[in-house]
Amino acid sequence: MAKYTLKVPVDQDDTAVFAIHSEWPDYELIFFLNRELRLQLKRQKEDLEFGQGYLFPWFAFDHHKHFSRYTLIQNTLKTGINRQAELDLFADNRFEEIYHVLPEYKRIDYLLKVEGESEEHLALILEKLKQLDQIVMVYALNSHQIKSKTNLIY
Repeated sequence: MAKYTLKVPVDQDDTAVFAIHSEWPDYELIFFLNRELRLQLKRQKEDLEFGQGYLFPWFAFDHHKHFSRYTLIQNTLKTGINRQAELDLFADNRFEEIYHVLPEYKRIDYLLKVEGESEEHLALILEKLKQLDQIVMVYALNSHQIKSKTNLIY
């Protein structure tokens, strides 16, 4: 009897991450992305938690025809924290803490993660994103150079 072996490359990654630089608020950017890419990105009910209680709103869409998933998240979260010192002259000090999903890419505003799409379709998505006036700059991140990949698992 013949023995057949199925060899599947383990290192093959079908996830692409696009870095988006835009000054637009997330809900307005989502409107333009949905219109241009014909998606239905919607805000998820539960925010993603990173670090010590940093909650990030995120948007997702499952494309059932292509068996793919699109998610968008802001890379930067700014929080105002009140710190009171007992013997301080200025008792109500307000500090701003900043947390990044990908700390090695601090200047990126948004991360668009696309899972399950072909290389040709990813190139088409990138070209459509470059044509949007609301996006200053967009490019694909090299997944091998991302140091904090675990933050992109959601």
